[in-house]
Amino acid sequence: MSSDFAFWKAGSGNPAEIYDALAEGAADALEPHPDVAVFRGELLGRWPDLADVLEPGDGPGDRYVLLTLPLRMLSYLDGIFELAGKYELHGYSGVAGEPF
Repeated sequence: MSSDFAFWKAGSGNPAEIYDALAEGAADALEPHPDVAVFRGELLGRWPDLADVLEPGDGPGDRYVLLTLPLRMLSYLDGIFELAGKYELHGYSGVAGEPF
């Protein structure tokens, strides 16, 4: 069992549609932003094991971060949301079906 969460800074469209597109690997609705890359770097600095559950796996990672967290990593969520708030990122929870 896992939980999916997407984070981004700038883009246009309905958050649920953006999330669905990201799940398919399409980030066209999102604009690159340095805050996303910094967020990604801090995530991996704090929790290196997130590298196995984080997308995009390669490239600059400045449009979005998509996390598929297994049950054992759900304890990271408070810290992940704290970092996302620090960078004023938008996001969507695939499990809850709600934007945050």
